[in-house]
Amino acid sequence: MLTYTLVTNSGEEMPLKTVLTALLDCDVGVPAASLTLTCPFNKQVRSSAAEIRAFDGDTLIFRGALDNIVTVKRAQGVILKLNARSPAAALLDNEAEPLVYKNPGATLIENKHLKPFGIALADGDRVPYYDKMTIDKGMSHWQVIKRFCRCRYGSEPYVTADGVMYLHGVQATETAVFSDCGEGIAYRSLKESVRRHRLISEVRVKFRHTNNYCSYVGNPNPEARQLKRVRYVNAAANHTTLSTAYRILENGNRDSYAMTLDCPGCHIAALGQHAGLVDSAIGTLDGLRVEKVRYTADSRGEHSEITLKKENFDVADELHNQ
Repeated sequence: MLTYTLVTNSGEEMPLKTVLTALLDCDVGVPAASLTLTCPFNKQVRSSAAEIRAFDGDTLIFRGALDNIVTVKRAQGVILKLNARSPAAALLDNEAEPLVYKNPGATLIENKHLKPFGIALADGDRVPYYDKMTIDKGMSHWQVIKRFCRCRYGSEPYVTADGVMYLHGVQATETAVFSDCGEGIAYRSLKESVRRHRLISEVRVKFRHTNNYCSYVGNPNPEARQLKRVRYVNAAANHTTLSTAYRILENGNRDSYAMTLDCPGCHIAALGQHAGLVDSAIGTLDGLRVEKVRYTADSRGEHSEITLKKENFDVADELHNQ
């Protein structure tokens, strides 16, 4: 079982010894993880709790400021419902100052958009993005970081549930193997969804305002070969590049397949890892990634709902001209 500590407004740490239910939701595609706890009513918690920290053994796996404290009184008694989001929530909630960066680099992004919110940078470098980058009115800090990562690295940024930023995206170093045959991580049920309507067969691209959409990127995914589903990208427009076309295809490929597993225990650590499946009915599958982990604990025990999706196809060398 996970253990929890509350941090008060004055900085005091309080172990939360009795937790009735817990729900920890982490998703590679969502910047901020969320944690919801219910516990018996406590006046000090109600009046002064400011942050929740969750531990798996001695490892911190979540920390976040409290967004909501709800008191519920019924015939059975009084409980508190506590909801917190991880540090990346501040990047979503705060608007960035409108301005224009010239040749921005990772250090600038760290100092202006991460450090003020207590987020550590794991993979910075000293090579800037050699161009101007405009921060429009109304953009959040998260949108600024996403724009920088797409322009500089062609990546989607990722923030861990304990507040560490990876500008290059999820860096999987291990493979989680799920199995009903006694090897790897066990699961009690499985649901596989093949959603062919998500696939895009090609993206047509225009590079100049005076041109037509005379170039295209084809989808190398074999499952898209018999489909005709086209999108258009104007690469001559501001903030739009050829990489936008690649992302459309990659997102469609990833969203076209999902495997959901119900696993006993807590498996938050598997988030973002490469994944494989060994199933007595379906067979052996690989080339998957742990996209989402939803951990639940209550009076019946603890379990993790794990969503696997396919890893990206390489489409970056598939530009064609008509």
